[in-house]
Amino acid sequence: EQYDSLKGRMSSKFYDETQFFSQQMLFARFEDGKVVEQDLLPAFQDYVKTHLNLLKTTEPQTSTEDMKQVMDRQQAYDTYSAERDPATGLFQAMFGAEWAGDFVYDFLFSLSERAPGQMPTIPVM
Repeated sequence: EQYDSLKGRMSSKFYDETQFFSQQMLFARFEDGKVVEQDLLPAFQDYVKTHLNLLKTTEPQTSTEDMKQVMDRQQAYDTYSAERDPATGLFQAMFGAEWAGDFVYDFLFSLSERAPGQMPTIPVM
């Protein structure tokens, strides 16, 4: 396993690691800036190479069912994230609840579903 310094844990206060997130996701909080040069940059470069290789070698899925499944999962992810994004409380405190809701639901997670008047349930930081 590479990049142990980048295998931190997400806060269960906001996210469930078993939903939407890959075991290979890079996630870190570190005090030593050397980690950026020694681990983060090489890991990022490896991920970009892998992504480009997948783009070049993967056959496109063109069926309506496949495309609908992808869009449904993206919408589910956006809704999940809009409801839990820890920055929402900060946005509310700085710009007001209406602006924060519009920014989170209509811009950051634009495929999310929001019930009328629904705001994320994140405490102000």
